[in-house]
Amino acid sequence: MTKSYKSLLALLMMMLCSGAAMAQSYMTFYDNEGKPKKSWSLLDVGKVTFDQGNIVVTQSTGTYSVSLNDVLSIKFTDTGDQHETAVEKISDDAAQPRIATGENSIHVMGATSGQITIWAMTGQLIYSNRDWRGGDIDISHLDRGIYIISINNSTFKFKK
Repeated sequence: MTKSYKSLLALLMMMLCSGAAMAQSYMTFYDNEGKPKKSWSLLDVGKVTFDQGNIVVTQSTGTYSVSLNDVLSIKFTDTGDQHETAVEKISDDAAQPRIATGENSIHVMGATSGQITIWAMTGQLIYSNRDWRGGDIDISHLDRGIYIISINNSTFKFKK
């Protein structure tokens, strides 16, 4: 779990605990357009966790999972839709790109355009695309080894 997820989880848990003391009764997720996506009574929420880029709300009736990229804000209210008290926007760190490597390609999640560079561990530039428009990145031509990929302002190490 990354530092930003841990910080967000700690903040969310503090909000849940303090929300009960301040009479907030509902937790509502808002989508990227600012519209309510899902609301829960805090009495029904057993726990809130973060798993592989998702927020997971566990209740006695089951679980609800939503991608961090689909949540603009989380608000705690008295009525479920007004009198917001906290967590106006999830930090940009939570929406950073992630990668999944396959045998011959890299799949990028959380970014749809930008600049991509791939470097060998020797420092040699292997691939550069200043105008990447999304889609998988072909790495079939690379020898087996460890490489560094930069996507916009995020850097990852991967093994082929």
